[in-house]
Amino acid sequence: MARPYDRPATVVALVNAVVVELLPLVVIWLLATFRSTHSIGTTVVGRLPAGEHYARLVMHAAQYVTTFAPPAMAAAWRTFVHATRWLETGASGWTGILEAGFCGFGGIVLLLLPMLLMHASLEGVPYVLAYGILAFVVGLGFGVVLWTTATLVLRSGIIRPT
Repeated sequence: MARPYDRPATVVALVNAVVVELLPLVVIWLLATFRSTHSIGTTVVGRLPAGEHYARLVMHAAQYVTTFAPPAMAAAWRTFVHATRWLETGASGWTGILEAGFCGFGGIVLLLLPMLLMHASLEGVPYVLAYGILAFVVGLGFGVVLWTTATLVLRSGIIRPT
């Protein structure tokens, strides 16, 4: 029996977990790089002591990692399932893209559901559906990225089925 890290589905799952963990940082970097640099009235009041600055950096890094760890683990698990299916049957894995879209839709609906229930009216339903559709499209985008990385890793020949 092969070691777990020798199995292609496991490697692909780990790659996609890292992609989910790092993709928001790439988006933030792109936004920071290509945004307008014109400033209107920003004033720096003072600087933090070095110890407090580094403590805040560590705290923000820990918050970032713990925020994106659950979606990364879910993406790794579903990638493992789809990669195993691809290796065994040759299935294309396009259903994983739809799953990502539905996860985005479901996440937004769960986030907005308490607001909808608090007001006890149907006025907010169109807004929840609009945000849900937007989250579905964003989820599809993430699904395409994850499907592409999984396909590239599986077809690259870097890892060999055991």
